[in-house]
Amino acid sequence: MGARKGLTLLEVLLALGLLTVVVLAFTSLQVTSLRTGRQGRELQAVVREMENFMERLRQDPQGIPTLCNGDLTLGGRRGTCTATPCGVAQDGGLACPASGDARAFQVVLEVEGKRLETVVYRP
Repeated sequence: MGARKGLTLLEVLLALGLLTVVVLAFTSLQVTSLRTGRQGRELQAVVREMENFMERLRQDPQGIPTLCNGDLTLGGRRGTCTATPCGVAQDGGLACPASGDARAFQVVLEVEGKRLETVVYRP
């Protein structure tokens, strides 16, 4: 017999099988990457909304009891906001909760399992 020209059917099938495995691996990687990117953007949006809300509280500390009184909606997401009045302790630190004159509020904001805490001082 003379020299072979071309590929056998078995070689072609093995090459196609190997190519299929490689393409499926890259497709799975791409899908995971897209899903993770979407989740990251959603998390960033939630945190940004929470930070904006906290900034509103810092700008208007007198309105904290009104703005932060339980359930709320931020960017279409449900959450809770609690404000605990704090006073000045004997050592100069904060005493939360406080009775009487509240000089500050300990604010806890939770949205979709994310939690931000801050202390807002009254002027």
